[in-house]
Amino acid sequence: MEREYTLEVPTPLGDEEIALCQRSEGRHRFIAWHGITATNRFWYWDTFWERGQVTLAGLPGHGPVRRHPREHYLRWTAQHLIDVGVGTARHLYNGEPMTLIGHSTGGLIALGVALAAPELVARLILLAPVVWGELSGIIGLWLRAAERPALARLLISASLAPGRWSYRLFRASLRSYASDAQGLYGNPRLDSTSRYGYPHYRLTSTDAVLGTVLALRTANLRPLVLHRCPTMPTLLVHGDRDGVVPYRQSAWLVQALPQASLVTVPGAGHMAYVESEQWVNAQVNAWCAEHPA
Repeated sequence: MEREYTLEVPTPLGDEEIALCQRSEGRHRFIAWHGITATNRFWYWDTFWERGQVTLAGLPGHGPVRRHPREHYLRWTAQHLIDVGVGTARHLYNGEPMTLIGHSTGGLIALGVALAAPELVARLILLAPVVWGELSGIIGLWLRAAERPALARLLISASLAPGRWSYRLFRASLRSYASDAQGLYGNPRLDSTSRYGYPHYRLTSTDAVLGTVLALRTANLRPLVLHRCPTMPTLLVHGDRDGVVPYRQSAWLVQALPQASLVTVPGAGHMAYVESEQWVNAQVNAWCAEHPA
């Protein structure tokens, strides 16, 4: 099944419209958050769709959602992204505990929800999560430029333009997020999922990407993790050659959380769950069996 719709989430900065896509039915509930510049159609990983009701959530400003004046995005913080996550979780499942999944920036949101509203989270699965704003690669370059937002916006626009003009260039650009190119491009679902998400990718506002960069630049969840120390079962999946979110962020987090496990994906980059899908699925399924919802 598939049901796409949008949701208005109230936040202290005003209502934020986000794109949602329900991909399966079942007793247990899941919400999955993607990373910066992606959309909720870009989930290459469907191992959970047979386990319950999975809703794929879009980051604020990403995909086919209402655009705001540029000044709105310049006010974004990590807390704003987390507020959107909490509001979405409360609305979708009426406060029932769920499994939260997050990749990269989506991992920051999922972890932030677990810190702010632990009663909503039964399990936490984080894929190369952003814990603090020390990033590498093209995202790290945008963060370093964000001291001058106008310059950062120009850089973001120039970086994304080729992929927005051409699907072939977009597909080629995925290589910058992966370490194992053979694993990435050898995944049989890469093209179908990329083509499915590409129209929504082209709709994402450059200003929304800039706002997300500004939020990531000053993000730091370490003090909250140490202070609140959430105890729900948590699985971390991180490629040991991630060129966007340094592996040490998950290494720190697994030491700080009392119920956390870390799956290190050898030779994989930022898209480890695509580059080594079968191996990652086996690890995740084994963990889920040990920690049933």
